[in-house]
Amino acid sequence: MSSKSGQTGKSGRREPAPAPAEEVAAPPSAEPAEPAVSDDDVLGGPSPAGRDEFTDDTGRRWRKVRGPLHPRLGRRLAARADAFVIGEGAGERFRHVASGDRLPAWRAIEDRLDSPLTPSYRAFEFRSAEGMTLLYVEESC
Repeated sequence: MSSKSGQTGKSGRREPAPAPAEEVAAPPSAEPAEPAVSDDDVLGGPSPAGRDEFTDDTGRRWRKVRGPLHPRLGRRLAARADAFVIGEGAGERFRHVASGDRLPAWRAIEDRLDSPLTPSYRAFEFRSAEGMTLLYVEESC
């Protein structure tokens, strides 16, 4: 006696029929999948200031630690951070600030942090998986 659900096995119970080949899932890969990077994830996508993570124009992935920052903390990071980037045009273009130019650049924007004046700026602290610190300052027009 046969059944639609399968045949009788050694135990005397009916065993389910094997699934057709097109329904069998592929075995999981032993290698972890790389995270997908969307167009919104790199320069030209939504503002880094409004996201928890972003990939900069050099390919480094950054995770937001805190922000908007108080001006004193921003000044401290301008001097000590591994990288300082100004996101011009609401983050559409990245301007990397050289280490010797960081404090003068900070002084030029400090009085416009969270200001109603145009352009205004907001500062954020980001960290990379390697432990690097980024001071990201976004310009709003």
